[in-house]
Amino acid sequence: MSLGRRKMSISKQTKSRFRKSVSIITSAATIVVLSGVALVPFGASADHSTAHTIEQLLAQIAALQVQLQALQAGTSAPSTACSFTRSLFLGVSSGDDVKCLQTFLNAAGHAVAASGAGSPGNETTFFGSRTKAAVASWQAANGVSPAAGYFGPVSRAKYSSMVAGGQVPTTPTVSPSPGVPGNVVVSLAPDNPAAKTVTLNASSETMMSLRFTGTGKVQELAFKRQGPGDTNDFLGLAIFDGLRRLTSQRTPSSSDGTVTFINLGIDVSGSKDLKLVVDLDGTNNNAGNVNSWQLTNVKLDSGTASGFPLNSNNFTSAGANSGTINVDKTGSVGNPKVGQKGAQVSEFKITANTEAAWVRRVQILQGGTVKNTDITNLRLEVNSVKVADGTMTSDGYAVFDFSTPGYKIDKGDNKIFKMYADLAGKKDETIKYYVDVASDVFAVGDQFGLGMKPTIDTNFDDSSNTHSLTLQGGVLTIAFNGPNATNIGTKVTDQVLFRFSMTAANNIEVKKFRIGFCHDPGGDGSFTNIGSDFDDVTDIKVVDEDTGQVVMGPTDGTGFTEAATDGCEDSVQGTYKQYTDTFDLKAGQTRNFKITADIDTGLNTTNNELAATDVINVMIDGFGESDNATSSGDVSVLKYAGTNTAVDDSDIVPNTDIIGNNMTLQASSLTLGLSSTPGDSTYVKGTKDVSVVAFNFSASLASALKVTDITLTGYVDDNGGAPFAKIGSNQHASLTTAGLVSAVKLYDGDTGTLIDDTPNTNNLNNSTGTIIFNNLAWNIPAGTTKKLLVKTDLSTNPTSSTNDYFAFDVDATTDVTALDASSQTVNAGTADPNASTNPTNVVTVSSGGSINLALAPSNPNKKAVYWGQNDALFTVYRYRATDEAFFIERLNIVTASGGGEVVASATANIDSVKLEYTNKAGSTITALGALDAGTGSVSFGFVGDQRPYIPKDSSVDIKVLANIKSKAGRTGTALSATLGSEALYSLDVSNGQDDEFRAVGEGSGSVKTNADITDSQKSKGNDHYTFRTYPEFIQDTLIASEPIGTKDVLKFTIKAHGAAGSKLLFDDNASATIRFEVLASGAQSATDMTAKLYDLSTNDQVASQTLSNGQTSTSGKRASLTFDSWDKNVEIDAGSQKSFRVELGFTGFTDKSDIFQLVLNDGDANTIVRYVDGANSAENNTVDLGSTTAPGKNLGSVFRLLPMQGPNFVKQ
Repeated sequence: MSLGRRKMSISKQTKSRFRKSVSIITSAATIVVLSGVALVPFGASADHSTAHTIEQLLAQIAALQVQLQALQAGTSAPSTACSFTRSLFLGVSSGDDVKCLQTFLNAAGHAVAASGAGSPGNETTFFGSRTKAAVASWQAANGVSPAAGYFGPVSRAKYSSMVAGGQVPTTPTVSPSPGVPGNVVVSLAPDNPAAKTVTLNASSETMMSLRFTGTGKVQELAFKRQGPGDTNDFLGLAIFDGLRRLTSQRTPSSSDGTVTFINLGIDVSGSKDLKLVVDLDGTNNNAGNVNSWQLTNVKLDSGTASGFPLNSNNFTSAGANSGTINVDKTGSVGNPKVGQKGAQVSEFKITANTEAAWVRRVQILQGGTVKNTDITNLRLEVNSVKVADGTMTSDGYAVFDFSTPGYKIDKGDNKIFKMYADLAGKKDETIKYYVDVASDVFAVGDQFGLGMKPTIDTNFDDSSNTHSLTLQGGVLTIAFNGPNATNIGTKVTDQVLFRFSMTAANNIEVKKFRIGFCHDPGGDGSFTNIGSDFDDVTDIKVVDEDTGQVVMGPTDGTGFTEAATDGCEDSVQGTYKQYTDTFDLKAGQTRNFKITADIDTGLNTTNNELAATDVINVMIDGFGESDNATSSGDVSVLKYAGTNTAVDDSDIVPNTDIIGNNMTLQASSLTLGLSSTPGDSTYVKGTKDVSVVAFNFSASLASALKVTDITLTGYVDDNGGAPFAKIGSNQHASLTTAGLVSAVKLYDGDTGTLIDDTPNTNNLNNSTGTIIFNNLAWNIPAGTTKKLLVKTDLSTNPTSSTNDYFAFDVDATTDVTALDASSQTVNAGTADPNASTNPTNVVTVSSGGSINLALAPSNPNKKAVYWGQNDALFTVYRYRATDEAFFIERLNIVTASGGGEVVASATANIDSVKLEYTNKAGSTITALGALDAGTGSVSFGFVGDQRPYIPKDSSVDIKVLANIKSKAGRTGTALSATLGSEALYSLDVSNGQDDEFRAVGEGSGSVKTNADITDSQKSKGNDHYTFRTYPEFIQDTLIASEPIGTKDVLKFTIKAHGAAGSKLLFDDNASATIRFEVLASGAQSATDMTAKLYDLSTNDQVASQTLSNGQTSTSGKRASLTFDSWDKNVEIDAGSQKSFRVELGFTGFTDKSDIFQLVLNDGDANTIVRYVDGANSAENNTVDLGSTTAPGKNLGSVFRLLPMQGPNFVKQ
């Protein structure tokens, strides 16, 4: 028949199929396109017959249906062809090639399964019967004979030819979405590190902290090394987000010192802080090298970035190395199970060398095949104690934050860290943790305070040698998850006895589940047969921990079968229950369960089945055990959901009994112990709310307790030496606790809640020596420890000598009574926690406290103040009280030694003296006074709530401030150095006379005067200079470059501080001067270099100077650049400022690493700055800063913002 006639003979049925196919294709295509996936034909064919086209379309429909199923499952067909290097057949497992084959078959219309394992999105690495059937279907459709489901050489050749012909379905490539366009401004973050000295081998040193503000996606950051250092100083640089390293390490270019980080993809929405973190090399002895980094470029995915360039501060290399740490693989880690909780996944050791290490951060890469999202709840433990929690990142790092100060490892010591996690995943997936970058283990040394250089064991620095774990499991994986062996009460409710998880690879229906109990009477390690009803155990049930649903039970122990061989230890018979509550396990899902029960050893008084000290454990009977199934794979026990196919025992891991940990029954008990706080203390008589002692009350797991009665015994002594007595001591037979305390109160030491302050009986004044509290209701939950805190008010009675001593204790076990959950009486199991007559915790009662005076850490250094300035801080004093609190009632302030020109200087310039301090309420109080013109002193008196308050064993800071007159007290054309501008004086506490100071003890009422004060620093503050006007020098940002051509070498601002109407003047008449030092290493030049000073606001040249030939030719030699010839007068009004730039024409800087830097020092034998503090011509005064003669001698160091160091210009 001709081709034309074949076309004409299509049956009506075929035509109908074709029309229906077109309809289906149209609908499917619409859905797929709307889903963002393109139609993907098998490829062109040489046969264009209609019948063949229909067959192609029908195959296409099947493929589209599979793709739609994959879309609904959130998966897709393979994007690349599979690589088959072996034959695949029934029973083959653990191969990605099997999984790729299943994915191909699903996409090609030969579905392995409609749902569950093998279905689209749930492909596995196991070649089972369903895979075999799908292969056979594909073989039959593509002419591979025999179509027996064996994927051998013939099938692989057919597959390869389909790949070559474009007949393997693939998924479309999805382009990444562009970043959100926007604007981002970069600035230095508030925590940008200050200039510092670092060791040669410092690790994980933050050199720059950047803040990105705005909206956008940062894709690229570029940096450039600056300063007279070297690129060889750096081992590597990386970008960090907090503790998280975002990039691999880069090394700077040796030619230009640049380093660039690309493809960052960091989203900014609001603000984002990033850090430039470096590891220093340490192998090059580059002591003295100075390095800084400049952010030179920021690129966004789209939008505009601004705010750069930005400079870090200088980091100077010291001549020493930090300590080092070693990180080594250690131990042996077993393979965990799918669904296991708290599984050990790695183990390593950190050793601290040459200095102690504080471990701050550990970041470990997971190089196995398990998904990162299948690893959760990470933690690190040392000696079974958790030291850090961790999280998995999307790119496979486990990051552990130890917080500040970190986990300490002593010098020369080591610690073994064990890593645990909860695991999901699939059978045969692998877990391999190792250190990718050495500095990902970050520890700070206690000697240098810098990152210690890590050395990583070669067995722990890649995935080939580290601990390699393989997840164990099958179609059904059961994992035991605790709890650990512990004590439980003899009367408890819903006690957790067993935890486990079940993870299924296919949909499974659990129809029977068998639970057993084993019994060790007396807990001596010998389990015995259970031959009678398990009456003491009730309400036994299995609960889904994630939902709270009861899936099996509840059942009482009487419903269990005794004398059953169920795998108990010592081969004895236990008791069991076969539950028939049916529940489902979904493919790929892990369900977490717990087995709970109520226990009451008092329920069965006839057989006394359970008693205190007995041990019980719970087991779940293995699904492969003969007592749980009639055959290997029993459909009445476990079956695949929706089928009558049993789950074979061999597909269950494990299929044997799983026995829980031993639970020891424990009766209600109460144990007393001495708390570590409060310890010994000293208080002055009359002090209220003294914390004397605290006792730890520990309830066993058996029951919660309600403490109802407590008896305390008091002990006293007059010299603090044992033995103490209930009454009388050494030379004072009448000494009693009642004579030292006026009230006793009981508190919950954990919450601060008052338990009772009204004792029922008080015998502290006689030989009984007790105080009794009845009818209490203080609750202690089962298995917890609570603190009983004993507080007292001390009496105001005189002490028998300088000091007296007392203590409290619980003398007898019957001195504490409690009730358990069954209202049974429980007494303390221990007594004398404070050792009665030889007490551990003792309170010393003193007749009075003491006061110490010193300058506070915040006391200001020598500085400048100006006429008209208010609240100028002169001195900060710290008064410290010992043993009791004090109120200060009188205080004298005096200027310097109180005589001569100094008094005249102070009184001529100071309008008033102000004190600032806190009272007992913590409020800030101020007091104002004026200096006496004759004595230069002022006396302050305080009463009531206005009194400065010094807390017991603490301190108060008193600030001494001054309001400066708007003009000195004398006028005229000649203002002397002491009476006008540049006057020098201090404001100090006066200790000349005893009555110039008075303080009263809060408890004792004792009075302290200057004679009683310990003045460790002789009360002298720093001298301060008063100026009509003085300059503040502020360095402005300037980017360094090479010393070539004519360039700005320094930008700075001069701010004038001074009296209203005054000016800061630079002009020729006063020989005004600004003298810079030059630090340079240029070659010998035959040409002088000219420096010019410009006013930035007008760009007018205001001065110029020449750097003479040869001044900068010697490395390290300091030349000077002095502007003292002014082209234009410079005047800066008080309260305003002007900015300047220094321009220099470079010559002779030709060698690599030649440098140039301009510096304004803070002290020199020569004048640094000379200016006029003018108000009018009659009162103009010339001020020298840094000269060798008065009045400006040594004044340069007054200005704390100096020295001012310009950027380093380095020849590349």
